[in-house]
Amino acid sequence: MPDTLVIFGEIAVHQAARRLAGYLGEFEFLPHFPGYFATHDGRRIAVQAAFGGAMAAHYVHAWCGAGVKTVIQLGWFGALQHGMDAGDVVVPVQAAREDGVSDWYLPKGILADASPELASAVGAAIRAKGIAVNEGPLFTTPAMLAESREVILDWSRHGWLGVDMETASTFAVAKHFDARRAAALVLIDDLVGEKNSLAEVATMQALAPLLREREEQVLLAALEATKPVEP
Repeated sequence: MPDTLVIFGEIAVHQAARRLAGYLGEFEFLPHFPGYFATHDGRRIAVQAAFGGAMAAHYVHAWCGAGVKTVIQLGWFGALQHGMDAGDVVVPVQAAREDGVSDWYLPKGILADASPELASAVGAAIRAKGIAVNEGPLFTTPAMLAESREVILDWSRHGWLGVDMETASTFAVAKHFDARRAAALVLIDDLVGEKNSLAEVATMQALAPLLREREEQVLLAALEATKPVEP
């Protein structure tokens, strides 16, 4: 079994999983459970990609149920606070359980949160690469295109740093299985500032080199932070 599951939130799930596995050296495709086994720094890593909480929960449940003890959620987020730029990273301490999945894994009132020590280590490892890191609460939604301007501003007023579609589900399932968990997401859209990179082809083409570099940096930093401590 791998010692860590890396799950990446993106709509193009097959391309994303293949891209991440490619950053880790040797890897093999898992045809009946689309994803990869990769070898990194002498460790066995499972790499999956998911679009939305239901898909993320499926993979996290399967791997944690089989014995994986550490889960890292990567991917993208939309900023809900001013002062962040494309390529900045958020390491969420918790995620709002508006994902539609976490209620099946945790009782009401229980946080879908990161493991504090692991989240702190992931944030420190990313900062060590000279990347801006914000730590705080994230909002997870099941419907990327459904929010109105009023909803976005309400999320911002309540202090959520950003919004994604997978983190609350990943945290809830990993917590259910008593697995260590953390997330590190890269800013792709400034929702509160109404800068929608995803809707502008030229903007996305210009950002692509930065975002590809950032996802590799964040992946490697997160794996460094999860490396078992030598006795």
